[in-house]
Amino acid sequence: MAGCASDSDLHAVQADTAALARRNSAYNQTVAARVQQLSDRVTQSEKSQAETRREVARAAATVDELRVHIQRLQGDVQETQHLEERTSTGEGEASAAELANLTTRLQELQQKLGMTPPQEGLP
Repeated sequence: MAGCASDSDLHAVQADTAALARRNSAYNQTVAARVQQLSDRVTQSEKSQAETRREVARAAATVDELRVHIQRLQGDVQETQHLEERTSTGEGEASAAELANLTTRLQELQQKLGMTPPQEGLP
């Protein structure tokens, strides 16, 4: 029989097939391990990003609260200025100094928060 493969040829093909199967299995295990590592890294990155977003949201809320507080203080200062303008006693001079101090402190807070304080007095 001229067209048939010999037993030794069949054994060689089987050995080659078995060797390829072992290499393929090792490669698949390596790929699976690498995919798991990358998946773990992505999960960790997503957790880190979520925590960062929460921290940024908390900081933004705090800044907003401070801005509201500053606006209230500005209103109080304006009211005090108005009352001081109506008072011409010695108490008015003491409250004017106190008012100037409050105005300076408010402007410093505004600068720290990135708010632009008015150029002349408070609005």
